[in-house]
Amino acid sequence: MILRNGRILTLDDSGSEAEAVAINGQRISAVGRFDEVRAKASPGPEIDLRGRTVIPGFNDDHIHLVSMGDYYSTPNLAGKNEREIVDLLREVYAGQPPGELLVGNGWDYPDCLEPHRSILDAAFPENPVALFQYSGHGVWVNSRLLERFKIGRDTPDPVGGKIVRDSAGEPTGVLYDAAARPLHLMRNRTRMKDRENLDRSLEKALALLRRNGVTSVQDNTWYPELVRLYRRFEQTGRLTARVSCWSDGRAPRRKWVLEHMRFSGPFLTLGPAKYFLDGTFSTKTAWLLDAYPDDPANTGIPMGTVEWIHSLVLRSAAAGRQAAFHAIGDRAVHEMVNGVEAAAQRHPSVREMRMRIEHGQLISQDDIQRIRDLGIVVSAQPHALGTPEKDRAFLGEERARSAYPYRSMLDAGVHLAFGSDVPGESTFEPLLAIHRIVNRDSPERITVEEALRAYTAGSAYVELKEDEKGIIGVGKLADLTVLAENLLEAPPSRIKDIGVDITIVGGRIVFDRSSDGVIGAAHNEGSAVMKE
Repeated sequence: MILRNGRILTLDDSGSEAEAVAINGQRISAVGRFDEVRAKASPGPEIDLRGRTVIPGFNDDHIHLVSMGDYYSTPNLAGKNEREIVDLLREVYAGQPPGELLVGNGWDYPDCLEPHRSILDAAFPENPVALFQYSGHGVWVNSRLLERFKIGRDTPDPVGGKIVRDSAGEPTGVLYDAAARPLHLMRNRTRMKDRENLDRSLEKALALLRRNGVTSVQDNTWYPELVRLYRRFEQTGRLTARVSCWSDGRAPRRKWVLEHMRFSGPFLTLGPAKYFLDGTFSTKTAWLLDAYPDDPANTGIPMGTVEWIHSLVLRSAAAGRQAAFHAIGDRAVHEMVNGVEAAAQRHPSVREMRMRIEHGQLISQDDIQRIRDLGIVVSAQPHALGTPEKDRAFLGEERARSAYPYRSMLDAGVHLAFGSDVPGESTFEPLLAIHRIVNRDSPERITVEEALRAYTAGSAYVELKEDEKGIIGVGKLADLTVLAENLLEAPPSRIKDIGVDITIVGGRIVFDRSSDGVIGAAHNEGSAVMKE
């Protein structure tokens, strides 16, 4: 296959452009002028780009793949107050039998300002109800679920979590972080038993990804059952994105099983182990160096002691194993960096392991150069920039402007990768993320090209896959995205409106807007044909 008459943005170190690219099997065989590419290419079809722009496929550096499909298939509570949430749930779950779990996603402060179990008790007296806050770090439940999990007035807050209580000391039904984890486990155990629902959720997520030019994802997989699901989709030609599968450091048995499974590659690979060090801004559980301005006694909730954090890093370094550390607040980042620095004294090779800071939404300027020197990579999710008014409310004006310090990190030479964290964030589209990055009102704003590189080459680097993908070059995997226009030349205000016209994974067209979403055109042996 040859793509010709276009703008090929290679994103290699030279910053070169080309007008054609040839694909042989799953890899790129030639890049350059059309006559040169045609002379080197194997016989096959040609696609006239008509001046459109080709970039390396987007690589989402942090996603919850099956949960993404589930999120877009269940009631979306974003922007709704308590009454509106109840009205929507009544509509969606009309006729639901007593005892069945009712689930919703995406509620958040300040729209839903005073969630309380009594509201859900009155509306749904016969059903357990679990409504997950948009970040995933909080959940609002009714009394049936509080009773099921034995959460009452005298139940102490777990380490790394909080049971929100009213003025009388009674649980309101809102649980944060470690206190919410049993609800996540309950929901996940239920989902793992429902093969049809898993299939639907994965199909939904993959369809959304390919329509938006995403060819690789780095997935909080956590469950061996999901690896088997991905493998089944791969074997039947339905896996239209490459998946790096992460294990959950909080669940040693599941972690061991997942990490000892067979990964076939190049579509399924084993990724890092994931650890949580703190919470989020929206629940005021992100661990900060200085307190939340409207809550001077609160600097957030660490998931464990400083010694525990350092031990996690040391164990990973001793095993020669990359690890991903959820750290949103600047104190959580600081202690993770201290841990890597201490581990480097005993295991200097930790600098080559590319230890990952996931999110890094607030980072002390004093820590940025240390991050660079220790070889740490910041795996960021710019979709969090979508609610700047909330950041100002939670952090104060000055800290909010210096949050998401992408300019400072790039200037210091830190390797930066981008992704979505959907459904931890409510949006996932790479072009929307780039739009938010380059149009933000902050000294930490970066350029369109820098953002594009972070979403492609940067994500390949943090995945330890820069030899395989992230740029357009001979020998690289033929994972490509065709845009309707060149985002490097479009007005910044229009970037979110640029269309994805074609998505190619391993030399196979998996999305073609002109064919109304027909995927799997028979450009290579073994292609499947499917309709979205």
